[in-house]
Formats: sequence, C-alpha cells, structure tokens
Amino acid sequence: MDWKREVIEDPYNSLSEVLLIIAIGVSFFVQSYIGLAIFLLCFLYFRVHKWYLEKIGDGIKIIKKTKRVRLHCDEEGYWDFQVENHGLPVWGASLKLSFRDIVEPTSHPYESYHGNIVEVSVPFSLKKDEKGLVRLPIKGKRRGLCRLTKVQLVIPHLFGSGKVIMDLQEPVPSTMIVFPSPSSVKVFKNRDSNRNGELSSPRSLFFDVFQPIGTREYASGDRFQDIHWKASARTGQLQTKVFAPSTKKEWMIAINLTDRYAITGQLESIIKHTAYLMHLAVEQNISFSLVLNARSQGATPFYYLPSGTGRAHQQKGLELLATLSTDDFTVPFLIVLQHLYIRQLVPHVFIVSGIMNSKEKERLVKISMKQSEIFMLNSDEEQGVVTVWNQILKMPS
Repeated sequence: MDWKREVIEDPYNSLSEVLLIIAIGVSFFVQSYIGLAIFLLCFLYFRVHKWYLEKIGDGIKIIKKTKRVRLHCDEEGYWDFQVENHGLPVWGASLKLSFRDIVEPTSHPYESYHGNIVEVSVPFSLKKDEKGLVRLPIKGKRRGLCRLTKVQLVIPHLFGSGKVIMDLQEPVPSTMIVFPSPSSVKVFKNRDSNRNGELSSPRSLFFDVFQPIGTREYASGDRFQDIHWKASARTGQLQTKVFAPSTKKEWMIAINLTDRYAITGQLESIIKHTAYLMHLAVEQNISFSLVLNARSQGATPFYYLPSGTGRAHQQKGLELLATLSTDDFTVPFLIVLQHLYIRQLVPHVFIVSGIMNSKEKERLVKISMKQSEIFMLNSDEEQGVVTVWNQILKMPS
C-alpha cells in the first residue's frame, strides 16, 4: 500500500550522536573503560531509536474492500475498516480520518474545518502479523455521499522522542450514504390507467391472466386458451376461466435540476418531496421510475431508474437522490423529454418538477397526447403539492 512517510525526530539527536562519538574517542584514549561502555550504550540507543523510526509502519495495510453503508438522517451506524500489520508492532498510535460532515462521529472527539470537513482521531494499536478492525461509530447528519478524503496514521516513538506520520496516497473504497428525509406532499387522487397491468381494479376493462377467480359457461367469442378443461369435464359443459380485473398503475417522476445556467435553489426541497412520492408509491404498490437530468455515464446521458416496485427499488431511487450535488453537470431537460417521448417510456401518470421553458412545455403537450396525464410537483420547504399541469400555451401570432 502506498504511504507517504514523514519522520520527525528531536533536532538535538544528531548533535548528541556527534558528542557521543567524541566522548567515546576520548574515553578510549584515556583508557576509561567504564565511561567507554556507558557512551557506547548511549550511542547504541540513538542508533536503535533512528532504526525504529525508519522501520515502524512498514507493512501496515488497509484492506480495500468495497463497502457502502446506508443510513437515514439521525440514524446511527458504524464505519468499519479492516487493517493488517506485517511489520513491527505498533502501540499508542492514532488513525486520523477526514471526511465531509454528511456523517458525524458519536463516540470520538472531532474537529470541524473549513469546507465542511470533519477530522476524527481513533486510537490504533496492532501487533505483528495481526489483523484488526477499526470501528468508528457515526450518525447520519444530512443527505449525501461521504468518502474518506484523508487517512493519516501517526505513530509516536516508544520513548516520546519523535514520531512517524504516514499519509495514505490511495483511495479507500468504503463509503457512507445518507438518504434524504421525506417531506409530505399533497397528491392527486389516484386514477386508473387504460393500460393492462397486474394491480386489482374492479372498474378496469383489462384482466390479469395470472389471477383466475372462477369459471362461467362458455360463450361464443371466448378464447380457446381460456377454456378450463377440468371444470368442463366435471360439469359436462364447456367452462371459461374468469380472471380478476386489473390495470397498470405506474408513475414516472422527472426532475429538472437546472434553473437557467445553474442548479435550482429548490434542490433540497424537491429531493425531499420526491422521496415522499417514492415512499407513497411503495405503500400503494404502484410501480415508479425516476428521471434526473444530471449527466450520467450509463446507457443514457442522464440518470434514469427504470420502472419497478418494492423497498429495494425505493432504495435505488433514494441512492440516486442522495448523490445529487450542486456541483453536478446537467443535460438540457428538453433532450430528456425528447428521449422519453421517442422511446415511449412515459407511463399514464407523468410527474414533472422544476422550471420549464416554452420548448419543454411544447414537448409536454405532445407527451400528453399519447394518453398520459401530466402533473406538476410544486415544492417549498414545508409542503409540496402535486397538481394537474396547465397545458394552455400561447398561440403564435
């Protein structure tokens, strides 16, 4: 492992060695063997002292194990690091960790610096050829993704006359992610779509072929594959399967992060209200997808979470929201809308948030013509509201 070492010694050690060499020579010249033995032992001490500072810390490695710890705000957890030592035993050292104040230590004293950086010192001791666990109790403070910005190991000399400072030059893949806290939103009354799906709906024109609820007598026009042969053999008349009426319930939440040439000032409130909508969709067993016009290196040039349901899918969406930053590069929202329109990815319910210009509004009108209902998420710090989007555009003169 690549460490940058800095050895700090007492500036008088070198002078003491020179004086000891002179004293050894004088003692040998005057044949004072007791003094010669004492000065030789002192000189040997300084030599061992220097050798110790040059060798201590060699062989210490932080095991690079990719790990992501997920927390909610004010939730407590642990940030663990596996360390092994193949060199000299280390006693009384301290491991200094620096990271952004997205999380904060709960059991160790720490200092805060400019740029929202926190530095905490953890006691560190490890024998030779031993593996150990460094555990830092932490608590989620605010939304975001947290990585170690600096890892420094300070090893003092056994007798306190010097120390070795080792700075890690390689990144540690372990990260902490704090999910955004949801903020309540007044939502529209859920409406059934005109698409076939898997959710039960007594007023739907569609049926879920995987949920048979009974049989009835065969009628002209019934499909051959819907005949229930066992029931037909038992009754002596053709019987047709009856399926539960169902519909497709799906939301797409598309967020425009930009406001002219910068990230919108309502970023945090939009994220909190979006987190609430995802939580609501999971509670009502509604599948949802998430679109953010932040630049991405994936299959699409922007963040796109395909449609899904359940807690695991919600966690993926929360991770996307947690990683957003005011330093992110964005894609024009018009390009995002065009991509969704051309690939026909927009479901029956399309919820958009952010500031829209005239061209983006025109694209929303075209999307609404394909049997999609468009809603607008209006955000502020305390209350979000989802309303039907006003599709009235000015006619060109």
